[in-house]
Amino acid sequence: MVEKISLNVEIVPLNLEHNFLVPMDMNVESAATLIVKTILDEYPGVRGAGASVSLLIQASSGKALDNRCSFRQLGIVQGERLILM
Repeated sequence: MVEKISLNVEIVPLNLEHNFLVPMDMNVESAATLIVKTILDEYPGVRGAGASVSLLIQASSGKALDNRCSFRQLGIVQGERLILM
């Protein structure tokens, strides 16, 4: 069974916050890509950024998460608040 983590993600361009359930061992880049795809599916009118790279920032520290690392490696905990830029 894959261990998952619940993350509260603020989507700055839409001024929204959503909860996402992602595998602890998924790298940040893959998770950000899935989050963006989910947002585009939910809000089809939002199509501006196309191929731009998304950045996840830890709200408590203001630090950008390393896209190559997993949430486990970065010490991200259940219920962590992240900001999608």
